Amino acid sequence: MKRGGCQLQQWPRRGVVLIVVLVLVVMLSLAGFGFLSAMSTEYEAVRLHGSLLQARHTMVSAESQLLWLCDQPRRRREILGGLTDNPGLFRGRSVDAVAAAGAEAGGAGQPAVSAEDGATAIAQLQSRSLLAGDDVWRFSVISVDRPVGGVPELRFGVTTESAKLHLATVLRWEQSTPGAGRQALLRLPGVTEIIADSLLDWMDADELQRPQGAESEYYQGLGLSTRPANAVPGRLEQLLAVRGMSARLLFGSGSATAAANSATGSGSAGSGIAPGVEGGEAVLTVPQQDLTAETFATDSAESQTGTIAGAVRPLSELLTVWSAERLSQPDGTVRVNVNQADLNAIRAGLQGRVPEALIQFLVLARVSGLTSTAPAGVSEQPAEAITLPPGAVATVGLRSLGELVDGQVLVPAAGNRPPTLVRSPLQSTQADSDLLFRQLTDVACTEPGPVIVGRVSLQEAPEEVLRSLPGVTPEQAASLAAQRARLQPFERRSLLWPVRAGVLTVDQWRTVLPELTDTGDVFQAELVVFRAAGGPLLRRKLIVDGASGVATRVYWRDVTEERLEFPLSSLTSDQFSVDSGEIVVRGMSRPETL
Repeated sequence: MKRGGCQLQQWPRRGVVLIVVLVLVVMLSLAGFGFLSAMSTEYEAVRLHGSLLQARHTMVSAESQLLWLCDQPRRRREILGGLTDNPGLFRGRSVDAVAAAGAEAGGAGQPAVSAEDGATAIAQLQSRSLLAGDDVWRFSVISVDRPVGGVPELRFGVTTESAKLHLATVLRWEQSTPGAGRQALLRLPGVTEIIADSLLDWMDADELQRPQGAESEYYQGLGLSTRPANAVPGRLEQLLAVRGMSARLLFGSGSATAAANSATGSGSAGSGIAPGVEGGEAVLTVPQQDLTAETFATDSAESQTGTIAGAVRPLSELLTVWSAERLSQPDGTVRVNVNQADLNAIRAGLQGRVPEALIQFLVLARVSGLTSTAPAGVSEQPAEAITLPPGAVATVGLRSLGELVDGQVLVPAAGNRPPTLVRSPLQSTQADSDLLFRQLTDVACTEPGPVIVGRVSLQEAPEEVLRSLPGVTPEQAASLAAQRARLQPFERRSLLWPVRAGVLTVDQWRTVLPELTDTGDVFQAELVVFRAAGGPLLRRKLIVDGASGVATRVYWRDVTEERLEFPLSSLTSDQFSVDSGEIVVRGMSRPETL
């Protein structure tokens, strides 16, 4: 090419290679970054999956250890500090530390011998847990107490199901004395006449509808598939299908949805049963249209205005279908049935465990019966001064051991001589009567079976449950709750304290005593698995039956997705980071803000 007589030379474009190389480098970098990002994501997913597996295995181990503790005799539990309020055993513990503590206090086949063993075990547990560090998976066993009108209290331990009113007991009261079970239900907060009648109709075997109740005909008339179970429910969640019952009244506002949708248990007629996620347990699937039908909304004005959730306890904290206790002595051996026919067996079983005078009076009561009055002019002698004739036969049974308190026996004499009056060594006015009655109830019983179901724990039952006991007025229930709070734990162990405190007369106490217990072997708790260094948080509510043979899990519900009502730091340390709201951790001197 020529311009202005000059020829222009075209040079090759060598810079294009640099541009191409730059593009290739960028593309390779992007590919490498994408690969690195994918690998990082994969690594994080594997790490999280591994952490989740570790948390689940920790949950299994924690549950196994809780089962082991619930399976222990009462004396071994007490040596370890008890199960209801024991931060040293249940607060932020690593699995291996608790296992070591159990071995220190006497493992299976190695009974613990003293309270010092338990103190040593707890001390070693605390030191092992502290040494474990923040990168170790831990668990806490917690319960939340909700006093009416007070601040919820976080407690490290289990809740005894015997602190609640068993529905089988309510049905038994109704069958023995018509109206008694209904009255007991009506004394529970939020329960209306419709709910009480419908619940009794749900449990009884007939199809006779109570005035405000509901039988099969009622549910069919509404086009619902629900049918009464005609038996005590297998799970409390089944009550959601009872006329008048609502999830908020039964479970409270916090967990109503989870309870209705993920409840486990046996279904009633008209309910579906699907295999459980774990352990092959059944999951209750009540038809959704039945649960949301307008007919099942509670008629309680309090519930409709939303005051029930905040002002009173939900019924799930007051009712149960699980409570039971072993009829065993503190060391695990079977209690002596004082109503058996063999008087020699009664003597042999009680000797060395209760005073001889009390054993002799008990035998006299079985042979001659108790009397409330004594004729004038009879002589009086102590029980140990009376000699029974050879071949004496037990002809009278005892309804409860309470009949021996302030009891008296008229022992017939030979010929025309007047009978002899024998007074019980157990006198309610004596200072040592509490201890003596506790010694008796620890080793003796009036029932034949190894397990008794449905008695109410006088140590732990809230005032609302105490109000439902037969013969107990609301004023007396309030007095029982107030007086109990002033007693030391060892004083509450005796069932005689309501008489000693002047809350109940001896006659009132004898009436209600067959429905009371000082213990319980079915427990409810929430297991929380966590790691201080971070990772998945797992929560599960359990009910463990330690009464019927080897302790087993009879109920579980995953509550991981429900709101945590307290700071996570409260599970491991007395130092808290506080945000908003309020909750009290038992043993702390100040409330904590959430």
